[in-house]
Amino acid sequence: MTKIALVQTYHPYTQMTHLHPLGLMYVATGARRGGYDDLHILDMKVDDLRVPQAADRLAKLRPDVIGLTAMTYEAGCLHALAAEMKRRLPGVLIVAGGPHPSVAADDVMRDPNIDFCVRGEGEITFPALLDAWRSGTDDFSEVLGVVWRRRNADGTAGEIVMNPDRTPPDSLDDLGFPAWDLVDIHKYHSVPRGGIIYAHKEFATIFSSRACPWRCTYCHNSYGKKFRERSARHVLEEIDLLVSKYGVRELVFYDDIFNFKPERAKAICRGLIDRRYDLKLTFPNGLRGDILDEELVDLMKEAGMYRAMIAIESAVPRVQKVMKKNLRLPQTKKIVDYMASRGIMTHGAFMLGFPTETREEMEETIRWAKESAFHTAAFYRVIPFKGTELFRQVEQAGHQLPTDWSHYEPYYSEINVSSVPEAEIGKLRRRAYWDFYLQPKRIWNILRLIPNKMTMVPYLTLLFARRAYAR
Repeated sequence: MTKIALVQTYHPYTQMTHLHPLGLMYVATGARRGGYDDLHILDMKVDDLRVPQAADRLAKLRPDVIGLTAMTYEAGCLHALAAEMKRRLPGVLIVAGGPHPSVAADDVMRDPNIDFCVRGEGEITFPALLDAWRSGTDDFSEVLGVVWRRRNADGTAGEIVMNPDRTPPDSLDDLGFPAWDLVDIHKYHSVPRGGIIYAHKEFATIFSSRACPWRCTYCHNSYGKKFRERSARHVLEEIDLLVSKYGVRELVFYDDIFNFKPERAKAICRGLIDRRYDLKLTFPNGLRGDILDEELVDLMKEAGMYRAMIAIESAVPRVQKVMKKNLRLPQTKKIVDYMASRGIMTHGAFMLGFPTETREEMEETIRWAKESAFHTAAFYRVIPFKGTELFRQVEQAGHQLPTDWSHYEPYYSEINVSSVPEAEIGKLRRRAYWDFYLQPKRIWNILRLIPNKMTMVPYLTLLFARRAYAR
C-alpha cells in the first residue's frame, strides 16, 4: 500500500492567521476515490513547525509520497523541506502543488528535490499521477496538469516537460467533501483565524464555489475565471456533517465570490435558517459589493452572518480601470451603508500602490474609507504575485522584482510598483489607520457589535498598533 503524506508548508509572518488546509483535504478525498487510503495530513502552520520538526514527523511516518503545498511566500519552506526529506528518505517521491507551484512550476522544478509539480486543482490530477508512477513508467506525458522531468538514456534527469493543463472540474458536487477526518479540528479553535474576529471558537472553513469571472490584474488565477459552484444541497449536507460530527458553531466562507449567483446563495441561507442550527457566519473574502442585493444581505444575517468583508481596493475610478476591477463605487457604498444599518460588522479592504497611482489618488482612497460606514478596514500594499497580470505588467515595464519569494509576504512587503516613493507609501498607510479608526462613532460601533469583547478588544488594539506604527 502506498503511504502518502500531504503537507501544508509554513512561513512565519507578521499577521499569522490559520485556516483549515482545504486544498489538501480535497486532494486527500480525490486520492481516496482513486484507491489510495493510507493518507496523512501535516499542517505545519497550526502545529507551528519549522522544517526540522516537520521533517522529524515525516521521517517517523516514512511515507512513500510527500505532497507539499505552498503560497508564494512559503516557497522557501517547500524547497527546504523537500531537500531535507530527500536527505532522510532518499527514495521518497516529492510532489509540489498549490498556488505557487501552479504558477511558478518552471522555477519550482529547477529544484532537483522536487519530482513533479501538479498545476491547478489536484483532486483528479494527483491520483492520476500516482497511478502512472506506480505503473513503473518513465513517460508521464499523458497525465494532464503535471510538470515532470524526462529521463536521458543514461538515466540522468533530462528536460523539464510541462504537460497541457487539465480542464478544471465543472461539477464540484462530484468531488465530495474535504477529508475532515484527516485533521484535528480542535487544534484550530485556539489559534488566530482568517478574518481575525470570531464569535465561536468551534469553526470550520468552507468553500461553496470556485473562481471569479472578473479580471482584476492583482488577483490569483488558481481556480481559473469560470465560476463553478457547489449546489446549495451539497453545501448544506457538508454543514450538516460539520455540525453533527464535529460540533461546529461558526462557518468561515472563503469563496472568491459567494454572491455571484444570488439565488444559489439565497438557497444556502434559507437552508440554514430552516435547520435552526444557530450558527454564526462570517465572510472575510468573497462578496462583490456592487452585485450584492439587500434581500441576500437580510437572508445572510438571518442565517447567522455577523461580519463580512467588502473589497474596495481603490476609491478612484481611474485606478479601478487600471486594475480592471471596475467596481461600481456608488452601488457598493449603498450596500455597505445598508449592511452597517442592519448591525453587520462590515470590513473594508483597500490597496495602495498600483502602477501609475498618485499620492493624491491614495489620499482619496483613504478619505473615502474614513467617510464610509465600514466598521473596520485594512490598507494593504499592492503586491505583484507571480501568475497575475500585474506581475507580467511590472516585469515588462522593467521593474526589478525580488527573486526571494519570502519578500511576497502579504502584510509587510517592501515591493513597490508605483511611482510614489516607498517612504511616502509607508506614511500614508500609517496615517490611514489613524484617520480611519480614531473616530468616536466608529470606536463605539466596533465596541457595540464586536463579539467576545474581553478577548477581541485587546487583540484588535494590538493589531491596530502594529499596523499604525508599521514601517
